[in-house]
Amino acid sequence: MATDRNETKTKILETAAGIIGKERNLNLTIREIATRADVNIASVNYHFGSKEKLLEEVEMLLIEKIRHIYTNIHNYDQSTRERLINWADSLIKHLIDYPGIIYLIGTQVLEKENTGLSIYLHLLETDIKPLVKKLTGDTDETAVSYKVLQLISGIVYPVLIYSSNNETAVINIGDTVIRGKYVTSLVNSIEKG
Repeated sequence: MATDRNETKTKILETAAGIIGKERNLNLTIREIATRADVNIASVNYHFGSKEKLLEEVEMLLIEKIRHIYTNIHNYDQSTRERLINWADSLIKHLIDYPGIIYLIGTQVLEKENTGLSIYLHLLETDIKPLVKKLTGDTDETAVSYKVLQLISGIVYPVLIYSSNNETAVINIGDTVIRGKYVTSLVNSIEKG
């Protein structure tokens, strides 16, 4: 019985994450989630209590998926450059698949709500900044922070453009080869800049 409840909760959570992450729909309703998850509305309320609580758990699920991308940073069989390139490529690919993450966090930041942004910032500080420092040989903490900001901006902005209207995007970052060339150029730019 407990397994059925956990499966139902997981199904609801993943359905909501798909609606928000893939469709960028932040105005979803409990009824819409229940219909798509093929559960009754009472199940959604039972497992989450409110739409706000469900959205909090969706955000944590989406953050966990991104956190997994950061674990690949610790592949010491690769050079520092390769690790940064693979991280950036994986993050862009994930954000293309789930652009709603950007919209969810952006909306929460603009509305001054609690957000998972602090988790992202912590990952940048603990995982990316040391790699940037190693790649560039730069010892100036401020300069390294600028380069980390340049990297993350170079990841998020193209995804925003691509996901809003990919016909007008300057480059098609959805294309694996083009994205690879772009990410390599992005990482090279922080080393030289």
